[in-house]
Amino acid sequence: MGSQGSGGVPLVQAPYTVLLLPLGTSRQDPGAQSFFLWLRRMQALEREQDALWQGLELLQHGQAWFEDHLREAQRKQLHLGALGENFLTDLHSEPGGPRLAQIQKVNICLQNLIHEK
Repeated sequence: MGSQGSGGVPLVQAPYTVLLLPLGTSRQDPGAQSFFLWLRRMQALEREQDALWQGLELLQHGQAWFEDHLREAQRKQLHLGALGENFLTDLHSEPGGPRLAQIQKVNICLQNLIHEK
């Protein structure tokens, strides 16, 4: 992916392989049951890793989006400050609305995910 992890170490998405071995015993065999449970857990962990990689990629795109929109909001604030009392001539740039509610909802979801243990 090319992004940097903690300590500047590059994050790399490693491919994985699932190995299926035929068992010559019945499903009731404790070894077969143990292998099946192990395999199921490995698959669950692989799905979790896939979701985490996807989330990391989305966060990278999200960070760029937030930075762009933050700069735009700051630019609008500077522009409004420069207008002073003549701000009523510039009503086309009303802040808030549905996008603000969506941003706040995303922030709450991220905060809940990050602080969940």
